[in-house]
Amino acid sequence: MKYNHLIIVSLFAVITPILAQAAPITINYTPSINSGILVNPDIGITDHQTINRHSDPYWSEPSYPETSVVYYRWYWEQLEPEEGVYNYKLIDDTIKAARAQNKKIVIRFMTMAGLNDTYYKPSPRAGKKILGIPCWLKKQIDPQTHAICKNDNSFIINYKNKIFKADLKRFIDAMGKRYDHNPTILRLDVGLVGTWGEWHLATHYKDPGPTLGKHGYKAKDLIPYITMMQQAFPNKMLTMSIGTTSDNTTSYATQHGLGWRADCIGDWSHGWNHMAEGYPQTIKHIEGQGNIKNTYPDKDFLNRWQHAPVDLEICTDMVDWGKQPKIYTLEKVKKTFDTILNFHTSLFNLKSTKIPAQYQPLLHDLIKKLGYRFNLNHIQVTSEFKPGTSITFDSQWQNVGVAPSYNNYPIVWRLRSKNNNDIYYFNTNNNITQWMPAATTTSQAPLYNQNNTFTLPKKISKGQYYVDIAMVKPNTHQPQVLLGINGEIKNKWFQLTSITIK
Repeated sequence: MKYNHLIIVSLFAVITPILAQAAPITINYTPSINSGILVNPDIGITDHQTINRHSDPYWSEPSYPETSVVYYRWYWEQLEPEEGVYNYKLIDDTIKAARAQNKKIVIRFMTMAGLNDTYYKPSPRAGKKILGIPCWLKKQIDPQTHAICKNDNSFIINYKNKIFKADLKRFIDAMGKRYDHNPTILRLDVGLVGTWGEWHLATHYKDPGPTLGKHGYKAKDLIPYITMMQQAFPNKMLTMSIGTTSDNTTSYATQHGLGWRADCIGDWSHGWNHMAEGYPQTIKHIEGQGNIKNTYPDKDFLNRWQHAPVDLEICTDMVDWGKQPKIYTLEKVKKTFDTILNFHTSLFNLKSTKIPAQYQPLLHDLIKKLGYRFNLNHIQVTSEFKPGTSITFDSQWQNVGVAPSYNNYPIVWRLRSKNNNDIYYFNTNNNITQWMPAATTTSQAPLYNQNNTFTLPKKISKGQYYVDIAMVKPNTHQPQVLLGINGEIKNKWFQLTSITIK
């Protein structure tokens, strides 16, 4: 018969002097490092509009990496087809499917598609042009729409329109009321404005350029869309598009706790492109160093990753890259991936398409570093190893990824008898969100010492015990995180060393 025992946490900065006559014994153990890919919560490559590309019934792709996060975007018209009537089922079913595969979801709500964009299968609207906003609202704000909404999505939303703004806020508030506390939702994009939710008007305008700033929008016109998401989802992390050199909303958002995202990483097209011109120029503008004045400069923009996530999305996909070998050489792809790491990225959306074989080794190296990666470098166990005496676990850690974990997965120590019949849990109150990686990809990650002291149960049986460790879901003993060491025994528990209770 198996017995589980819970030891109440007792965490000290220094080891309490042991008053018993016997001298304490110290056991040292250094785990070996696992250099393979780890699929961990909240980080890595994301699936795009599918729960699992490996088993998708419409389109499976075995070359795509394993994921722990899925990314879904919905247009407003899909979620509120009639005024005040919400299609929660679409979101609920997606959340349920993600949870069934132990994945989390990132969501973007959008209001406008690209010109002539259509829905794809398996959408019930497949083949129809995407209006973005619901037909019932379009009838109110588009003077060209009367009794019916034609199969035409050339209408450009006026984001200053009070009717539009009020109805959108009501919709977002309804979404927040239902989903703000849902644990399967990792975070949300603030994608309420512009084509595809990317805060520009691409495909609808050419001259002047399709930026919001060139079409009369000021920060004061657009900040309310950030605010309404913050108010509706106070318990969720949000990310904001990197924007353009004509807009000041991103720097406002990152100074108010949002992370940031960019949707065309890896674009090295001939002439102007995002990697050589677009992103460097936009970042300078965000920091207040560009040619156009920024009314909300964020001089600390490139350090915001320490507290809020950076999520990136590939430009086109890697199949398209493979068709342009003169542009997307291995050296150029590595340069893209190095940029991703230098931004301290947590999630990278590859759009769930095939990964050409020539890029797989580079992608594997990238995945190993995206987000957090916790290595347990050393553990020292000190105790008399007698019932009722203290036991100290002194451990040394490094985050060898490129970003912190924005969710806490506390450490739990475990003593497990050799026959697995007796198990004792020792909970800690550590906060791994404070464990930062190296400041740059060429510097050393800081060391974090974790010192946990507990009291062995008075009725603990004598004999040999294994020392196990796990990072768990808060307030549970359910392991969540694969550590960057060898020794996993089952369900993300790691066996370290052994002790003998006398």
